[in-house]
Amino acid sequence: MYDPRVRLLFEPQSVAIIGASSDPSKASGLPLRNLVKSKFTGRVYPVNPRATEINGLPCYPAVTDLPEAADLAILMVDAKLSAQVLEDCGKRGVKTAIVGSAGFSESGRDGQERQAQLSDIAKKYDIRVCGPNCHGTFNVLKGIPCGYDHSYALPLNPGPVAIASHSGALLGVLGHRAVQANQGLSYMVSNGNEMDLDLCDFTEFFLEDESTKVVAVLMEGLKDGPRFIDLAQRAHDLGKTIVVLKVGKSERGAITTMAHTARMAGSGEVYEAAFRQYGIIATDTVEAFLGAAQMAAHQPVPAGGRMLVMTSSGAGASLMADKASEYGIKLADISDQAKERIPQRRTAILTNPFDTAGASRSPGFLTDVCEAFASDPANDCLLMYLGPLAVRHDYARSFATASAKFGKTAAAIIMLSEPDVRDIFQAQHIPVFDAATDACLKTLRGYIDYSHFLARRNAATEEMPVGRPAPAGVDVILQAHRNEPMLPQASTVELLRAYGFRCASYQSVCSLDDATAAANKLGYPIILKGMIANMAHRSDAGLVSGKISNDGELYTHFTALENRMRSFGQEDIQVNVESFVPHDQEVILGLKYDTTFGPVILCGLGGIFTEILKDYALRLAPLTMSEAEDMLSSLKAFPVLRQAAAKGMPHIASLTAALLRLSDLAVELRGKISAVDINPVGLSSDSSQLTVLDAKIHLDEKCGGFQNENAY
Repeated sequence: MYDPRVRLLFEPQSVAIIGASSDPSKASGLPLRNLVKSKFTGRVYPVNPRATEINGLPCYPAVTDLPEAADLAILMVDAKLSAQVLEDCGKRGVKTAIVGSAGFSESGRDGQERQAQLSDIAKKYDIRVCGPNCHGTFNVLKGIPCGYDHSYALPLNPGPVAIASHSGALLGVLGHRAVQANQGLSYMVSNGNEMDLDLCDFTEFFLEDESTKVVAVLMEGLKDGPRFIDLAQRAHDLGKTIVVLKVGKSERGAITTMAHTARMAGSGEVYEAAFRQYGIIATDTVEAFLGAAQMAAHQPVPAGGRMLVMTSSGAGASLMADKASEYGIKLADISDQAKERIPQRRTAILTNPFDTAGASRSPGFLTDVCEAFASDPANDCLLMYLGPLAVRHDYARSFATASAKFGKTAAAIIMLSEPDVRDIFQAQHIPVFDAATDACLKTLRGYIDYSHFLARRNAATEEMPVGRPAPAGVDVILQAHRNEPMLPQASTVELLRAYGFRCASYQSVCSLDDATAAANKLGYPIILKGMIANMAHRSDAGLVSGKISNDGELYTHFTALENRMRSFGQEDIQVNVESFVPHDQEVILGLKYDTTFGPVILCGLGGIFTEILKDYALRLAPLTMSEAEDMLSSLKAFPVLRQAAAKGMPHIASLTAALLRLSDLAVELRGKISAVDINPVGLSSDSSQLTVLDAKIHLDEKCGGFQNENAY
């Protein structure tokens, strides 16, 4: 349950504005101006030693001079003075504070020290703090703006969407866009550097608020990834939705985030995987972010994901067909029932996407066709692509009315940026995208994926795996190598076998004679691997031979490998003679421990699929069976596996089981290892079993990433 003091940041009975100014052109003048012009009925105390009255209100020289301990203090003073002011707040008994000024952890070592000092004071007096380097809070439902964001002075409508943002500047943009979109809001907060309260604290407060249906979060990074995932689960239990715009996903974006807020952005791919796995709608533009929030707040989920597109031109119809294919959205058939509802069906071309063509001016045609399509059970969502049609206002009105009447998920793209046309759609809470075709299709794709997630979640009967002790002997293996960066090959194989992985048979040798004996014992064909301690990429170093079929080939390859190892300064030669395992396909499995979310599992088909096409999937551990299955089915190369399954090769089931075993390993060995790279795993057409052909297990925390560098 959230700290009840968080509510005081949105519903204070008394507010002290420290550093208040009468000049609204200054940031320090905005909190007082906003409160005075708002519906706030509580007590407002300007604090400034250089004034006795501001805007008709008595002004106090210091917090300690206030007639009462304010519920909330808004600090609009220089960063260098903030610590002393917060100390005075603590002495006066202030419960919460918003620190608006910049100059803290985002601004170098001196700023970091100032923030640490501020944090110590907040803890000393048990003050909950929003910021520093933030724009404050706005309770839109009750009209209480406590900050200096310029959007707090806008005519925002009360509604079911709450916005939490690391960025103050983008929060202002979102406020403006919300007014333009006729999207009502419940709360807004810019929380800056998150010295104390973070996005999770505000998300939890919003989720527990009865007026809020959607929590829209603009984040640069998370302080507590697992807690955010728990909140996503809580949102589903409450029938609410979390929509996210994550910035700082690229390398350059992450650097910018660090420079701006001193916050680690984290791996963008891991964030995206977490959002997908736990039903958080992820977006990548402001348009899609607000559009998804508006859709989730007012429209049903499109259960089947089949889309019907209505356009005003043939070229528009072709473009929408192309875009639907690009984003993997299925175009719905038009049912006979729907066709029968259109009187002009003999002259209209009834295809999807549908072009009104010359029939748009026929009396009643637009109403008939919109109602026919909106009522058609053969589709689940509607999209309007509206160009410069003479009767575009009528078309928009018919579409919006029919969509609302029959409860269909709907969105609109308008090619002419006309406020009066936009207003027609938004009166029915239909997201409108001004020529932003990709943003619209991404929004619909995300909402369809969200509907699929909810269907899987509602149908799931399995419970989340419960942690268990590691298999017998695993701790002994790890303890024996606790001061080494990597497990030796023999120990790696032993540990993986303890978790049920089948590994290729091998023998370690030190001479050609021993290699020959081992090869004849194992049986040709074999391969050779040169063993050098802590060498992560043996193939790249030329330490893995090709397929060897007889003693003559063995002599040639062993001699070459021996010379190669000596070039690395190896005096004592150790070579693994390993059975060659015939296989038709290769798979890569991996594990890393993400600093934000914890254990992350990777899976992809090997070779060109992973290295060139970047076709791999990530999920957080622990995995359920349905999550492991979804992980595999999300691969672009999944049809290859499905085709093999159709021929009687149960690789999908075997890979699912392998992912679950790796998930167990990830959870049970957390804090004892840092990464696992099982690459490749061989899949053979004549066996249902998977065989590990090579693997590394890293123990050194400095090496905590997947060793396939193309995966990150």
